[in-house]
Amino acid sequence: MSQIPRLFRRFVPQLLHMIALPLFFFAFILIYRPFNLDTLVESQWFGVHVTILTCIIFASIVLMRLLYYFLPLKINYTLYIFWCVGEVLFTSFFSALYLWLVLNEPMQYFDFLALAFKYNLFTLIIPYSLLALSIRVYDYHMGSNQPETAQNRMRFYDSKHNLKFVAIAETILYIAAEENYINIHYNDDGKNKCYVLRNSMKSVEELCLTNGLVRCHRSYYINPSHIRILRKDKEGVMFAELDVDDVQDIPVSRKFYNNLAEML
Repeated sequence: MSQIPRLFRRFVPQLLHMIALPLFFFAFILIYRPFNLDTLVESQWFGVHVTILTCIIFASIVLMRLLYYFLPLKINYTLYIFWCVGEVLFTSFFSALYLWLVLNEPMQYFDFLALAFKYNLFTLIIPYSLLALSIRVYDYHMGSNQPETAQNRMRFYDSKHNLKFVAIAETILYIAAEENYINIHYNDDGKNKCYVLRNSMKSVEELCLTNGLVRCHRSYYINPSHIRILRKDKEGVMFAELDVDDVQDIPVSRKFYNNLAEML
């Protein structure tokens, strides 16, 4: 299954989840009192308990969404659904603990856990679905508004998923790794320039492959359309010579040589 849009990983969608989920839970439970919840919780303290449960959900969602934002995960739609269900389960653990400690009911903790998971899941599935749909529609709308040439643009994000650099794929000469950074070498109106981005080569692998760049070395991706010739030096080390001036020759590993040569 395809990867979810990068917009899902930006900070603003996480902030929306942190705010919208607890608020929806609070309003929905307080107004509709579903699943006969008021029979479990004392009516005179119902609002207090709902407020505390909302704070528990808020704290849990904040923690989980920050983890989702900072962890370098590659998630498709199926895994994203499992992540959301995991968030509901995580909030349910603490909600159930609170109910088990404060309510004078002859029930085991895991009975409260099952109830809390049911309440949270069937309540929060509505804002989860609305947020996911809204983000997906917004991402599609922004993509459809781009000019046709934008399909050839490469969008580079830093390690915090912030958009930092956009370039037309044909202008990219090569990409080189250097410790925790990648150096994007490109041609701008005949001038060779370099943009330094804090991220890993692994993070741009899919972007490079979908835009015609191929791996030629453990630390390099190269644009085959700019290769003038593949050659060996006196020691048998292979290099790719580019068709632009003032650019270093790019090393080519033996494991990538045959694949690269077939593309020329």
